[in-house]
Formats: sequence, structure tokens, C-alpha cells
Amino acid sequence: MANRQGVRVDLNGIMRQLEANGFDEVRVEFAPDDGGGGGAAAVVDVMRQAVDTANEVANEAAPDSIWASLLTASLAGLSVRLGSMESEEALETWLEAFGGQVRAGGLSGELRATKTVRLPAWDSPDPMMTAYIALGALSAMGGAGMSGWAERAVRWAAEAGGDAYVSSGGMNQLDATGDVAAHLASALRVASSGAVLYADEQASRAALVQIRSDGQAAYQIHDASTSLTAQADRARAAILAEAAYAHYAFVAPTPRQAYGWDARGRALPPLREGIPAHALRMHADLWSRFVPDVHCMQLLTDEHLDRVADLSRWTVTHVTAGRSLIEAPDLAAWLRPGGPAPSAVDQARADFGRALVPADDVR
Repeated sequence: MANRQGVRVDLNGIMRQLEANGFDEVRVEFAPDDGGGGGAAAVVDVMRQAVDTANEVANEAAPDSIWASLLTASLAGLSVRLGSMESEEALETWLEAFGGQVRAGGLSGELRATKTVRLPAWDSPDPMMTAYIALGALSAMGGAGMSGWAERAVRWAAEAGGDAYVSSGGMNQLDATGDVAAHLASALRVASSGAVLYADEQASRAALVQIRSDGQAAYQIHDASTSLTAQADRARAAILAEAAYAHYAFVAPTPRQAYGWDARGRALPPLREGIPAHALRMHADLWSRFVPDVHCMQLLTDEHLDRVADLSRWTVTHVTAGRSLIEAPDLAAWLRPGGPAPSAVDQARADFGRALVPADDVR
């Protein structure tokens, strides 16, 4: 291991990981000596500058020879993906420039390959219950808000049992440290997105929570031992945990893993004509006032409720200031194979009336 004035570079370990990846790409992390990890704003600022400088230096020496991207927090510090590598010399040039900028920023530590894993095969072809929850943009949450959300998300997902995995920036890590929420919060601060998965492969049970920079989160349950109706209780628990912070939420049984709100396009019943699935992601600003379609369970604001025509056929529960949970009295009818009866969907859309977003607003 080379020690360059306070930055120790494990080049052999980086090369071994690069070889294991088929010489395609490698993730390297800087682990600060103070053990503070990658969440501190000052450390993140130094790392961003170091990545930019190393990219410039390496590509001035040999154009298009290497490129670093997708900076995020790792369990031990901060990690970046190195790709488009033309040679070992380009890698060494990048590492040298990166280390120099880190030293100039007053940091010392180890520069090494990041320990990453593949997520376990928890996905299923069967529908999985998904709660889609709209929160404020991560940039408006602040550090305390991100930490609070991470703690609630981990608490909810951990009920599935099994091993914990934190994902961000295309990187997955097995987290056996006991500090899962802190690591997820660090990923949110650095990369503005992140996910936590708890998976018990022997029990065929898993829970996944992920959030994007715009605050659109998805909570997904896979449990081969229970029905969708039973899993609806876990989806409800996710919504209630976030009710004070969310401005909209809905539940739908989504086939396969939901990577974002676009996954609603695979759920039943089909979205209304004129409402494409990508509109749910692209028009996040609308969902504090309108709903894209009817669902078996939705968290609505008072502004939503002012637009609704008739909720006499629904179960309405006031859950917190300005928020109410609206549920179909017969969840099983909405969650049956093939989805709810068309007549039930038509009646529900009539009930929600002007709360349904006009199709012209999402074109």
C-alpha cells in the first residue's frame, strides 16, 4: 500500500476489484482517518472537488482515458465509480491527482476499492404491495429531515427481518454495522437518492424503501407467506408513519420490483386513459392538489378533499392535521387477481370527481 503524505492508496486491491469486474469499471472509496464517514458537508465538498480535479488532470494527460461519476456515501466514507478506463496508467494518474486534492483539503485516510455486493434474489413475478408516498424534495428537508426519514424508513423495512442492504448511486452494500439509518441518511445527503432493503431469503420475505431527489418514495413488501390483503396492513403502516410529512400517498399491487413511481403503470387497475405512467414522476408538483387515479388506499390533504365529490362509499380516517386516509371498505375486491371490477373503478372515479388530475395537465 502506497502512503502518499497521509493518503494511503491500496492500488493492488483496486486492481484486483477491477479485474473481478472484467476491467470494465471499479468503485473506489476514501475512508477518512477520523472515522467520521462521508456525511460531513466539509468532507463531501473536498471529495467533489477532488473528483472534478482528478477527472480534469487525467483527461488532460490522455483525453477520454478515464472518468469518475456517481459520488455517494459508502459505509466507511465516500465512494465514486471509475469507468471508461483506457489503461492502468490512466487509473494511476487519476488516483494521484485525486489523492493530492484530498490532501490539499486537509484530509488523510485510505483510498481503496469499495466493498460492494449484488442484492439477493428477492424479486418475484407475483404482485407485491407497494405504497407510493410523496414527500418534499430532499433539498428542502435539511440534514435533520433526511436523518428522520431514514430512521423511519429503516424502522419500517427492518420488520421484514433478514440482512440489511443500503443502495445509492448504483452501488449496493451489505450493512451489518447496526448504523443502517445513519448510512442511508449520508447517501441521501451526498447523492440525493437512496434505498434500503431488508431481505430474508429463507423466509422469502423482503421490504424495500427507496426515495428520489424530488421526494417520491416507494415502500414495497414481498412476503410469499401472506396475501396481498394482509400485506396491505404493512403498506398502511408506511403511510401512517409518513402522514405528518407527506402530501399524497397511494397503494397499488405492483408486479416485480418498483424502481420508482413509473412502476404504477404495471399495476392494476390500469391508469386512466390519457394518464401515462411517467406523468406520475414528471408532475410531482401536482400531487399535493390532485390524484392521478383512484386506488384502494390513499392519503389525501384537505385540498384534495375539497375537490372530491362523494366519499360516502369509502372509509375516511383523519390521521393528522390536514391529512386523511381514504380506504375502500372491501380491500380484497380491489386486490383480487385481475384487479377490481370495472364497475367499481368507474364508481370510484365518479366519487373522486374533480380531485382526479385533468389529462391536459399531464400531457
